[in-house]
Amino acid sequence: MRLLATALLVLALPMISHARDTMDGCGLGWEVTSDETMIATTTRGTTNVFVPPAFGMTTGTLGCKQLSFASNEKEAVNYVVNNYSNLKQQLAVGQGEYVDGLIEVMNCGSADKIQSQYDTVVAPAKDGVELYQNLKNVCG
Repeated sequence: MRLLATALLVLALPMISHARDTMDGCGLGWEVTSDETMIATTTRGTTNVFVPPAFGMTTGTLGCKQLSFASNEKEAVNYVVNNYSNLKQQLAVGQGEYVDGLIEVMNCGSADKIQSQYDTVVAPAKDGVELYQNLKNVCG
């Protein structure tokens, strides 16, 4: 049985080494090997399991194209995370320079929409990331 498996592998190697790689696109695996073989694809896949290409897709690095949601949301996420405390205070009263900036960066329309849902959107947020996610649901 072992001999049969070895023989099949030896016969398949020429086909494996010339197989066109269309199974994966970017990530740290491509930094390890860029060969277009079945073995290289397996190596990239294994590498990308342990180091997923999500970082590359959100930053546009490691041979990955930056995903549109990442580039579109980057400014809004940074704004909310960096101004979390001020936003939480000003959203309680529904006005202020940080609220004005938030409305602009998230295309929210008006502060009234957020303030009317303060108890379910702003108050429970433990950090800027959670606040951003809650605001995203309100602002769309």
